[in-house]
Amino acid sequence: MVIRISTEYTRRGIDIVLLESDYLRIEVLAGKGGDISRIVDKRTDVNILFESPHRWGSPEDGYVGAPDGTFAYLDHYPGGWQSVVPAAGGPSKVAGAPFSLHGESCLTPFSVEETIDDEDELSVTLTARLRRYPIDVERTISLAIDEPELSVDETVTNHGEVAVDYSWLQHIALGQPLIDPDARLEVPCERVLVDPEQAVDAARFTPGEEFDWPRYNGGETVDLRKFPPKDERVHDLVALTNLHDGHYTVENTKIDLGVRVEFPLDLYEYIWYWQPLGGFTEAPFFGRNYNVGLEPCTSIPNAGLEEAIENGTARTLEAGESQRSQLSVSTYPV
Repeated sequence: MVIRISTEYTRRGIDIVLLESDYLRIEVLAGKGGDISRIVDKRTDVNILFESPHRWGSPEDGYVGAPDGTFAYLDHYPGGWQSVVPAAGGPSKVAGAPFSLHGESCLTPFSVEETIDDEDELSVTLTARLRRYPIDVERTISLAIDEPELSVDETVTNHGEVAVDYSWLQHIALGQPLIDPDARLEVPCERVLVDPEQAVDAARFTPGEEFDWPRYNGGETVDLRKFPPKDERVHDLVALTNLHDGHYTVENTKIDLGVRVEFPLDLYEYIWYWQPLGGFTEAPFFGRNYNVGLEPCTSIPNAGLEEAIENGTARTLEAGESQRSQLSVSTYPV
């Protein structure tokens, strides 16, 4: 039986943690947000996560194309899975703190506090204190010993002396070969809300419109359970809402692989569904990426925390209060 964990390596100058069971092989960028950059299903040798094609690097590498705004995030975006708190979405300014896109936890280095490697448990615990907001983050990433399942148990705590508003996004990006025209998405939801500021040429939907899951019957019929081929150059962003249960699945019979993501519905009321399927033709991707983001989130819209506060979907942490989040990802044959 393979049960192992290592903290001896770096990637692009970033401290990483490697975890491996009989079923899954995981890479965690401890030195950058505690990102989960790879989840490899060992039965099929497939990394289910999207890997960015551009030259991303460490936030501490000295290269900053823009100090804030959108590229503070994108310059250092490896793909994979980021836990984004306290400001999911676009650049914003809250309580005097300016945030770039998806600020600030995913640009913060985490410390490895504990590793457990024995016949009963395989896990790593990471911690960080944010700079612009009084939030401490503790993240424990664990592999099941007897099945292909990864779990992430995370707690955020307000160590300030006043309440703070926040939004929390699990930025999970799935990529090829899992994402493919042969794959199919299933989500137990009722409504689709098109992002109000969606304004790219490759978008199929009108900003701000709503329709019933899973089909859009506008100028063309679109089934959101399916993934169009890359040469169609699609790029959409919607929010899935009125969820009946906290999970979704993606299955691809061509590679005999399914993925199930489970999350707490009482915390994450929405799934942001990002669809850059060949249609992200500007920086930094220039049409090179074919992936989706299926991202449980507390709040909408993508415009940022300021608008989430205005529309009442932001959450509040009282002084000294903590909020816990538990997610799991499992793989299976189809």
